[in-house]
Amino acid sequence: MDWVIGVVLVLVGAVLGFFVAKYVYLDKEKSSKDNQKEQTLKDVVIQQSLNHVTESRKIAEQLEKQCQVLTQNLDNYESSLSLLNTDAQSNNVSFFGDHASPFLQNKEQKVKREKDSADVQPLDFSNQSSGLFSGSDNVQPEKQSK
Repeated sequence: MDWVIGVVLVLVGAVLGFFVAKYVYLDKEKSSKDNQKEQTLKDVVIQQSLNHVTESRKIAEQLEKQCQVLTQNLDNYESSLSLLNTDAQSNNVSFFGDHASPFLQNKEQKVKREKDSADVQPLDFSNQSSGLFSGSDNVQPEKQSK
């Protein structure tokens, strides 16, 4: 009977070992899958972060260019105001300004035509005399065909 107890204990140990090994193996497999998922998620986040940084740099460069253009426009405006201020101090400011004066000076005056009244009627070059130009006082209008 001792040997039966030994066999039963071996069988119970094998069954318990099987389930423990299965649990440990599945746990390692799950952890490796979780690690793989974490790694892919990290890769995606890193890629998105790099894209975001690249787009942010492009936007910053565009803002710098716009700021430079704005600064240049402000400088030009300030210089035009200083020129206008110096003209105002020297009492040489014209009503239309320096830009419009050459245009107004070079603009051609419109030629006014005299209205003439025609003493004679124009010649009639149609094949047959008709209407006002026929020369006869007794002209009946022609019927129009529909």
